[in-house]
Amino acid sequence: MTTKKRLLKEEFAHFYENPTLESLRELLKNNLGEFPNLDFKEVWLPSSQMARHILAIANAGGGCIVIGVAEKDDKTLEANGIESLTDKAIIINGIKKYIPDVLLEEIEIGDFPYDASEYPKLVNKKFQVVIVPSDLKRLPYISMAEGDSIKNNAIYTRRGTSSVEVNYAELQKIINSRLETGYSSRTEIDLQAHIEHLKMLYGQIDKYHVRVTGGIYETLQVFAENVNVMMGTRERVPNPNYPDENLEEFIVKMINKKKKRIEILLDTVDL
Repeated sequence: MTTKKRLLKEEFAHFYENPTLESLRELLKNNLGEFPNLDFKEVWLPSSQMARHILAIANAGGGCIVIGVAEKDDKTLEANGIESLTDKAIIINGIKKYIPDVLLEEIEIGDFPYDASEYPKLVNKKFQVVIVPSDLKRLPYISMAEGDSIKNNAIYTRRGTSSVEVNYAELQKIINSRLETGYSSRTEIDLQAHIEHLKMLYGQIDKYHVRVTGGIYETLQVFAENVNVMMGTRERVPNPNYPDENLEEFIVKMINKKKKRIEILLDTVDL
């Protein structure tokens, strides 16, 4: 890595960890262009496009989108700023239907107006920055709705400086990033453990009542198999509280649901 690129990485990391007017000034002053975790836009894009870039950056490890930086014909970037600062609520309301809540809640949008600056090119210019987090334990972040520039249930990542749907290798990389954390959420209990828990619950309720009929001791006793019957006969009758669906039927339904989820996931991957 060249000295200039290393400097840019360091300045980006400094800004990402501590987004201030000063740290953004240094990032813009020494800008060498975009890279996977840093994207520049001249103006705010339509919500669906912004959502795609946000999801891609989150799946690539987090980063920033700086609004107010234009790409010139020679591919160099120029910090022109934006005419006015867009209300953050408008931005969030526009992208929220596309982005999972666990990511949306962590996104930050910062306003960076330069009334004065040690870097003259920034004076009287305004910028806004979307700071995109990434929690490896929650990867992959999947799109939640269809739009002009985004598919529903798709996984996006950064390929160079572009936000694209993952291919097989990129998906494996994202999944491995999560696995390397050694984290499993409480809902991700092993399937066999789920089945054993369910069996235990079913074992807590009798499928039949025991009813004694005839004689002077006619009575109804629930959950009692050892009944001393002085007179009369014993009859097994269905327990109205016992689930209509038996355990095997329920397991078959859960297997079909799991297969459907896998099919949906595979349909989003460009194999």
